[in-house]
Amino acid sequence: MPNFSRILERVEDPKWRRRLYSFQHVFDRLLPLGGMSEGNRVEVFTENDQVLEQMISAIEQAKKRVWLETYIYEPDSVGLKFREALINAAKRGCEVIFMFDHFGSSHLNRSFLEPLRRLGAEIFDLNPIWPWRRKGPLLFRDHRKILVVDDLSFCGSMNITLNPGKGFRDTVMKVQGPATHDLAKLFLNTLAETTGKNREEKSLVSGYQGGVTVQVLASNQRRKLYSIQSSMDLTLKRAKHNCYFTTPYFLPYDKLRKTIIEAAERGVDVRILTAGLSDVPLMRLASQHVYEQFLKAGVRIYEMLNQTLHAKTATIDGVYAWVGSYNLDHWSARRNLEVNTSVIDRNLTRELESHFESDLKNCREISLPVWKKRSWFRRIINFLAYQIMRL
Repeated sequence: MPNFSRILERVEDPKWRRRLYSFQHVFDRLLPLGGMSEGNRVEVFTENDQVLEQMISAIEQAKKRVWLETYIYEPDSVGLKFREALINAAKRGCEVIFMFDHFGSSHLNRSFLEPLRRLGAEIFDLNPIWPWRRKGPLLFRDHRKILVVDDLSFCGSMNITLNPGKGFRDTVMKVQGPATHDLAKLFLNTLAETTGKNREEKSLVSGYQGGVTVQVLASNQRRKLYSIQSSMDLTLKRAKHNCYFTTPYFLPYDKLRKTIIEAAERGVDVRILTAGLSDVPLMRLASQHVYEQFLKAGVRIYEMLNQTLHAKTATIDGVYAWVGSYNLDHWSARRNLEVNTSVIDRNLTRELESHFESDLKNCREISLPVWKKRSWFRRIINFLAYQIMRL
């Protein structure tokens, strides 16, 4: 069982010990959400080529299992590399399970997947769009990105496609330790959602001395699972210093919107980094409709201009952070299967804050006086996009 005093013992700086100590009440309320473990080794990656290399290398060294779950898998050059690595893993006798979202990975076809099937790999498409195969509402999608390879795992925002290497800005967390067990259990939950058959995760993973405390959190509207939303509410309400969010799609549901604004109004330094170049232009227009109320409350909003932002991260008070697939929008909150890996660790939080500050150099900050002067035509377009994206 994770113990807060052991987290506190690893922090020597008096300033950060005090800040972490004030976080204990939040820790006690996060614990019942489940999925928390200590003794993990964690690395954060923001360069997509490096992430792809790490993931393929892990698959090539797999001895027992390779479980892959993704929203988008394209049969392009990156998809071919992954397929080759999966094929070789299956040939070595590894258990290979591949799940993909039917809508997000619509370019996959039987001929591309057949070499894997012939070797015994289990392949499933979640919630096919065809009415006779559908197992849920059409807009119920699997947006998670999880790779479990033996005793290590990856979780973040990056899909399996060449596109992220061409100007997309993603963040992925690599985990070694007990948190891999929790990600594997979540993977099997999605598998049960897809097949109707339950499997038990039996691969207990050993921890590392002095490792990081990690909590694997999920969102699943159909199963009334809102761990991600609950963690956001808990941490934001207790924040005292700063909250930095990176989200490509910024259209928070009412409760989250209120909590963010209340944090800013009580003096917390709240900053939102969102997309200036978006792979979903309509969402960017919809997001801009709500900018003004946040700016009036003192929230600072930045739009990234040099890359297509796709990372989903947050840091709270320099001691708590998360990386995952969850966007601050209605789709993640109300429809998609989502996953976040959260950490309670000063060093990792500092690293993510450093990435955030570096990203701000390539952004424009939205000024309230200038924003109020935008044309009525632009306001109407923003309003119409907002209405569409809230459906």
